[in-house]
Amino acid sequence: MLNLYTGNAVLGADGSATVTMPDWFSSLNRDFRYQLTAIGAPGPNLYVAEKIYDNHFKIAGGTPGSEVSWQVTGVRH
Repeated sequence: MLNLYTGNAVLGADGSATVTMPDWFSSLNRDFRYQLTAIGAPGPNLYVAEKIYDNHFKIAGGTPGSEVSWQVTGVRH
């Protein structure tokens, strides 16, 4: 079974954002996949700076103040 999680994040002054998942997220899921989409302007340098660890992941490489739509899938344990 594949679980899907989505949201939007606004990048901070350094062009990054940390996305926090629910407390139960890592205990329910494994084998994560990520998708990032810049909103309002191109974001050619967006990337996942830190994979999911302790129920959060980090986005970086964007323009400060820009919005990013994110999607994470995980295979249910």
